[in-house]
Amino acid sequence: MKPPLRIAILECDTPLDRTRASYGGYGGVFKALLEAGADALNTDELSSTKGLDITFWPVQRESRFPAVEDIDAMLITGSRSYYDATLPASVCAVVLMWPA
Repeated sequence: MKPPLRIAILECDTPLDRTRASYGGYGGVFKALLEAGADALNTDELSSTKGLDITFWPVQRESRFPAVEDIDAMLITGSRSYYDATLPASVCAVVLMWPA
């Protein structure tokens, strides 16, 4: 059995009220998209219920981050004015961490 794909979603902003009511935050939005994408692959190894380990990190509120060795990928959500100076405002980027 393959280990799960460990994706950390860094929440760097708060969505509008309707989105927050539907998904709880940007983590919920992207979790739904990632799970739908996994299901669309139609494989036995990866689906919304198997092979994905998605965690949310509310970095805007708590400034806590996952340990790099504990994740395979990081998705950084809408940083209207929060994220640090290395990323421009209003960025929504996916950063993959590949082993060296």
